[in-house]
Amino acid sequence: MAIDLEKFTRLAQEDFEFKRETRYLNGIIKCDFPDRSVALHFEEGKLVNVEVASYDDDKCKIVIRGTAEQWDALLQLKPLPFYQCLQSSNIKHGLHLSTNNETFAYLPALNRMTTLMRNARPEGAAA
Repeated sequence: MAIDLEKFTRLAQEDFEFKRETRYLNGIIKCDFPDRSVALHFEEGKLVNVEVASYDDDKCKIVIRGTAEQWDALLQLKPLPFYQCLQSSNIKHGLHLSTNNETFAYLPALNRMTTLMRNARPEGAAA
């Protein structure tokens, strides 16, 4: 998946909206891409680490998993309808999204994360 993790980490750590929406989060958000798994670690609402690593789903607060096609559609700069957010991508297109309390409590943060991921795609990445 074509996301520059360094750029994403920097954007996420500097983004007021993302920081506001994650302000009480503790634990791991896992994004399973077809070619790698990315773990975002939060402590007291602060993003402390982003790493390429695979954790069992039960060790994570929130898990997002999709095919290459689903991630490519979701991460377009101008996504098609029902790919503009994670919840509609889950309902309409089958992208896996955890269905626990944290997922819905932090849905605004997850959608902001998606926007930051869109902005962290390298030049020339699949459009």
